[in-house]
Amino acid sequence: MLGLLFTSGILAFTTTQNVFFLLFSLLMTSILISSFVNRLMLAGLEIRLELPPHAMAGDPVACTLGIENSKSWLSSFALELVAPVGRRFPVPIVPAAGSAKVPVEVIWARRGVPDPVVVELSTRFPFGFSVRRTRVAVRVSTPLYPSIREQPGFREILETARQRAASAKGVNDPEFNQLRGYQAGDDWRMIAWGKSALGTDWVVKETKSNGEGHFVLALNGTSAQFERTVELAAFLIWELHFQGVDFQFDCEGVLKLVRTKGDAYDVLSWLAEIEPSQVVMLHQRPEVFLIDSHSISG
Repeated sequence: MLGLLFTSGILAFTTTQNVFFLLFSLLMTSILISSFVNRLMLAGLEIRLELPPHAMAGDPVACTLGIENSKSWLSSFALELVAPVGRRFPVPIVPAAGSAKVPVEVIWARRGVPDPVVVELSTRFPFGFSVRRTRVAVRVSTPLYPSIREQPGFREILETARQRAASAKGVNDPEFNQLRGYQAGDDWRMIAWGKSALGTDWVVKETKSNGEGHFVLALNGTSAQFERTVELAAFLIWELHFQGVDFQFDCEGVLKLVRTKGDAYDVLSWLAEIEPSQVVMLHQRPEVFLIDSHSISG
């Protein structure tokens, strides 16, 4: 396009032919209009990144890039979005005062609030003679949970924790007390299946504890490998919950009982942004299992 403009300009001024002047003027006008419309298409656009609930570091996170058009009188056409992973996504139109969404997958290596994600937005509308690009740093406000993936040595510590939990159960074994109707949030493992089958409503066992508490997991804030210790804690919490082990987790000196998946997510949310200085060390008791990845061989 620029070569044609340059050629027509030389011919117009060297031959003084009106047809070349007309061609030169048309080309110049088209480029100026295209550049102006390009800028107008990108004006008033805001990009946000939406994360799903319970996103974890180290795993592909199915996010949504939302493009909002604050222009109430003009739509934006023929956009192209370059995601952080390098993939290009065409966005045919973002309606006036409307929005468009693009699904993307992003992987973050670390827990906590991620760094801003840089995306590129471009358009060639209306003629394709010029392209306008802009880069936007999109802030992410949702913290990522630590990874719950198994790492070398984690399985052995899990088995040790299970054995400790089983031995502690003899002291803290819940004693059956009475039956009552099911309430939202009750542990499904406490359902009295025989009694429930006789009626139309669910019946659960209400229990009381003989001991002072459950098996307790506590984080070692002085660990030399604190990040790996946090990942070990996340792995233990998820696996013990999945295997039906009742336990408590020490969250800054407050014992959190983990029975449901929601309880496990609450603890993972706490671990997402925990720093060593925030860890409150519990007094060593037989039921307390101190999590420290430093003890892993290799």
